[in-house]
Amino acid sequence: MFQRFHRVKNARSRTHEGTGIGLALVQELARLHGGDVSVQSREGRGSTFTVSIPAGKSHLPADRIGAARQLASTSLGATPFIEEALRWLPAEEPGSGPERELVKEMANAPLMPDRGPGVSAARVLVADDNADMRDYLRRLLERRYEVVAVADGQAALERIRADLPDLVLADVMMPRLDGFGLVAAIRADERTRTLPAILLSARAGEESRIEGLAAGADDYLIKPFSARELLARIGSQLELARLRKETDRRKDEFLATLAHELRTPLAPIRNSVHILRMAGGDRGVAERVYEMMERQVNHMVRLVDDLMEVSRITRGKIDLRKEPVELAAVVRSAVETSKPLIEAARHQLAVTLPDEPLILDADPVRLAQVLANLLNNAAKYTPEGGRIWLTARRAGLNVEVSVRDSGTGIPIEVLPKVFDLFMQVERTYSRAQGGLGIGLTLVRSLVSLHGGSVEARSDGPGRGSEFVVRLPLAAGQLAAHDWDGRDARPAAVAPRRILVVDDNRDAADSLGMLLKFLGADVCTANDGPAALEAFRTYRPSVVLLDIGLPEMDGYEVARRTRQQPEGGDVTLIALTGWGQEEDRRRSKEAGIDHHLVKPVDLNALEKLLATLPVKGERQLTRRV
Repeated sequence: MFQRFHRVKNARSRTHEGTGIGLALVQELARLHGGDVSVQSREGRGSTFTVSIPAGKSHLPADRIGAARQLASTSLGATPFIEEALRWLPAEEPGSGPERELVKEMANAPLMPDRGPGVSAARVLVADDNADMRDYLRRLLERRYEVVAVADGQAALERIRADLPDLVLADVMMPRLDGFGLVAAIRADERTRTLPAILLSARAGEESRIEGLAAGADDYLIKPFSARELLARIGSQLELARLRKETDRRKDEFLATLAHELRTPLAPIRNSVHILRMAGGDRGVAERVYEMMERQVNHMVRLVDDLMEVSRITRGKIDLRKEPVELAAVVRSAVETSKPLIEAARHQLAVTLPDEPLILDADPVRLAQVLANLLNNAAKYTPEGGRIWLTARRAGLNVEVSVRDSGTGIPIEVLPKVFDLFMQVERTYSRAQGGLGIGLTLVRSLVSLHGGSVEARSDGPGRGSEFVVRLPLAAGQLAAHDWDGRDARPAAVAPRRILVVDDNRDAADSLGMLLKFLGADVCTANDGPAALEAFRTYRPSVVLLDIGLPEMDGYEVARRTRQQPEGGDVTLIALTGWGQEEDRRRSKEAGIDHHLVKPVDLNALEKLLATLPVKGERQLTRRV
């Protein structure tokens, strides 16, 4: 009973004022006088407090008798106490005395602008059993917020369940249900568990603050407080709550879009399986089905690749392979990539490039990806039969590339957000083309990595859009003939023995068939031990190795292969669905030379195989 801040929780008989320190103060004062205090009580019958103090002063310390008071500074400044005094004055008072004017003058700086007429205000629920404090908080907050005030925690909880507010501001010590109990009830309800809650209390000190935050409060403010501090904390919590809601909304929209985008290609793939079963040996039907399946699989691969690209870029795990590259070559690559989408929508594409070669120090693959994403975006958001313009020009030491369309346009208020992750201007279920809302994010990130910038322009809905990319030119403009004759086509694969290791038999067999068409001699294995045995008997020069193998994973197969007498000569290529930086690091540590991610691009694999040296006895043409 005599502990500081002790209270009988939910006691209906306690008064509407009090700090919970009165009995502790009585005990301390009694002991200072050499006495003590005791209590006897029976529930429902009352309580008796007895204070015993010795007579005289001989038992008291001589140095404490008649000593001057020394009060420690609270270091809070005058403002909180001025505002405390101001709130005790009536809200409406005829005339104005000098004391009131002085208080007003010292606290007359504007706390926040009044909300304008028609402006939607956040709703704040105030819970405090002190009527004066409740009235003060209402008058302070209602200039900016819609305020509802109640007298205890239970009333606050009932009001929350009936009409959910945007924030709860509650005193700690209240009848029926205290502040801690109120916060606990809020956090226990799935519907209200994210509701911002700020606790007010006269209990100072780090332990009290920690107790409040541990109870589930978002913030804990000690009385007396500055009005500006309270308003700043309320504003901060409301903004954090708004950002959380916006993030959750965009996450839900993204997941729904992702599910839709993945299901879209899966439907024709599933249909294709049924068609092939029913068509029997009809070669013409099979060819059309194969083309359709390839298109849909490529679409899914692009979706997954875009997601992985965003993950790598946001974590700073992407490296550019810069080289001198002519802009015209990058434009040709991007147009070739986007051509099927543009032609399917029957758009007219006009490309205008300057006569002089514009040389950039850039990653040609990434730069082509930037322009292809912009062209794809224009094609998706332009009605069928529209127009798209791609224009490039030199602007001083930079090059500007503009992709403009006659499409649906972008609302002015959305322009600053179009490059945000998962941002989509409009969800139109009737549109044939979809997307995850990450293409423009990739554009901005890749352009930034090249030291450039990108800008979105639009005069509004129905007025078309324009995206302008600015990139620095290379330090020295190289002659155009230095770039002629470059052929990006992969060289032919030299005949060699290739061991394909994959526990998915269809994956191993289909890759083996492709390699045989390219002129390689192929052997397949479906687990680690079989791979090691095949290496010993088949003696391949290249091993295409899956990582996720049963019993013995690909890393262990690679390590054991390197321990073989001829293991140092073989080229090990990881061919796996695991493509994170950690996976690549483990591949390197296991002795794997190259790390490719499934599904592998055939041209990329062919090009890699063409660059590998043919090593001695393992060259297929030297077989006896």
